[in-house]
Amino acid sequence: MDIWVALTLIFFGLLFLVLEVFVFPGVGVSGIVGILALGAGVFIAFKINTFTGMTTLSGTLISSSILVWLSMKYNAFSKMFLSKSIDNKIEVNHLADLKQGDTGKTISRLAPMGKARFGNMYSEVTSWDGFIDEDTDVSIVKINDNTIFVSPLNK
Repeated sequence: MDIWVALTLIFFGLLFLVLEVFVFPGVGVSGIVGILALGAGVFIAFKINTFTGMTTLSGTLISSSILVWLSMKYNAFSKMFLSKSIDNKIEVNHLADLKQGDTGKTISRLAPMGKARFGNMYSEVTSWDGFIDEDTDVSIVKINDNTIFVSPLNK
């Protein structure tokens, strides 16, 4: 009777591991339940006698090895990793069109960074004087590398 309990636990342990590998990628509840069920099944088999325990352990290791081989063959682990790479790059350098003293209007709150519009160009800007509210007229104080520093006009 106990051998059937052990074999049932091992069957369900392998089933939960298959679910973990092919359906729910990552280490989750089904993987933990599968490992615990496999361990409990082998433990119960060893309680019957050593030969049954060793046979059950060998069968479990062979079955687990087949499961790992199948998961490698069908590339099941690729679901867990990012396999795409970003190779496009947007080259937009509108800083050449802007210069110190140009005026624009903030379209978001600068705290201290935000967006502003200069003519028909939108740009990420940094406040020179702390926080600046939305819809405030600003002028470019300094352009350093790719950072545009602005200050409100009414100061």
